[in-house]
Amino acid sequence: MPGRRQGLFKFEDFTLDLDTAELRKAGLLVHIEPQVFDLIALMASNTGQVISRDDIIEHIWNGRIVSDSAISTRINAARKALDDDGTLQRVIKTVHGRGFRFAADTEKLTGKDHAVTSNPVPVMEPGTVLSDPGRPSIITMPFENLTGDSDQDFLADGLRIDIQNALTKVSGVFIVAMASAMKYRGIPTKQAADEMGVQYSLAGSVRRSGNKMRVSVTLTDEISGEVVWAEQYDRELTDAFEMLDEITGRVLTAMNVKLVAGEPARIWHKTLKDLRSLEALYRGINAFFKMDADSMREARHFFEQVTKWHPETSIGPTWAALTHWFDFQRGWSESGDVSKKLAKECAENAIALPDSDGQAYTVLCHLHLVEKDFDAALVLGKEAIANRPNCTNANAHYANVLHYCGDQDAALHHIKRALRYAPIHPPQFKNILATIYRALGQFERSAEVAKTAIAANPTDLIARLILASISVNQNDPATGALMTQEIHDLEPSFSIANFADGQPYRSAKFLKKYIAELRDAGLSD
Repeated sequence: MPGRRQGLFKFEDFTLDLDTAELRKAGLLVHIEPQVFDLIALMASNTGQVISRDDIIEHIWNGRIVSDSAISTRINAARKALDDDGTLQRVIKTVHGRGFRFAADTEKLTGKDHAVTSNPVPVMEPGTVLSDPGRPSIITMPFENLTGDSDQDFLADGLRIDIQNALTKVSGVFIVAMASAMKYRGIPTKQAADEMGVQYSLAGSVRRSGNKMRVSVTLTDEISGEVVWAEQYDRELTDAFEMLDEITGRVLTAMNVKLVAGEPARIWHKTLKDLRSLEALYRGINAFFKMDADSMREARHFFEQVTKWHPETSIGPTWAALTHWFDFQRGWSESGDVSKKLAKECAENAIALPDSDGQAYTVLCHLHLVEKDFDAALVLGKEAIANRPNCTNANAHYANVLHYCGDQDAALHHIKRALRYAPIHPPQFKNILATIYRALGQFERSAEVAKTAIAANPTDLIARLILASISVNQNDPATGALMTQEIHDLEPSFSIANFADGQPYRSAKFLKKYIAELRDAGLSD
């Protein structure tokens, strides 16, 4: 079997970065499925050598039995990504009876070349996600409500969100974040998968009649166009969680995902057996994702009911903690301190229960960082990742904690993961990435990301502060003056002292340097 190297390779106008799993053409990210990336990486790393079909099977499918058509599909997709085809065979040549050969002149760049040439992790706009190679990738599409009553939308959304939450707990799966996937309601699954750069789509529909429901689900390999699994379930509503467990298991089996130690206990539901609790939970989730102050209060009402009726499960207090947390983050409550206190109480109640998952740990991680309890924040953030390795928020907030604690390399790793899971993401994710690049001294990258954050949110204050700081490091007083003016226009009462008070840096020296840069840029105390 040919060996696979690591590093950055250049051929024609393409760059292939095996460390960050990025293929770019003329600096622009090429969106490809993980197995296709692995195939290109295998061949480019062994330029000029014949790669047999057995080599490909061993490398891409770990030796599992696959059809010739599956190999051909991946080869065709690789050629398409490289502006090649079976007729031209400019880059990937077929060696009849033996396999394939990478024919392009390939240069492996040195570490110095890499630093100059390699682009930063893409600032994820719609369509710029690149999945992790070596893991099956999936988008869970919004489920259709076929009941004919919009008041039942909560059921379709709740069932889909529960499947999504289960899959985020499986380390062997790459899954597009919930908020990004929800943007594809009513969009063809093929388009969604292509734009998100994933292989599989899971689509479904729900029809309710009284206390009964019919749920249809379809798992499609969007590269081959093949439906790999489909099923229809006729169940009582009170059997919803058992049905969801079955669906999750069938999806994982169809994608050849093997669970690692501890995962089965995390992903299988503890059930709510009464109808009123199920409806309250799903109506609460439906209201939660409307993401406004009134809907958040409505959601909390439902979650508090679930908590009252089922104190033995963490479902209610976990979701309630999230509502208080968002009230605190978004300024939706009359008292931020009260919201923090309630979020902490609910989250602590949740993690004390045997079925708790990573969402409650993420809330506590953030709250302990705000309180500058750094050791606790690090432990809780790590626990959140262990419980929900594919969770966007868990990775983003852990990255933030790592940044404030001074571990910038680890912080960069986790924010990259968050951005890959969520190509359609909150603007603050860009700020986390920009802040980390600034801390690493990668000022051009930091400035590039900060500018995209402002483009996405023209009132973004944090991104302007980052640019003001960078202007000092780059001896660019004009940019510093512009950012200072825009900051004061957006927030006339802004002061460095108040800003510094809200920055939970573990290193006083680091914070002092940041504040000095802001003063030098023209901002006042």
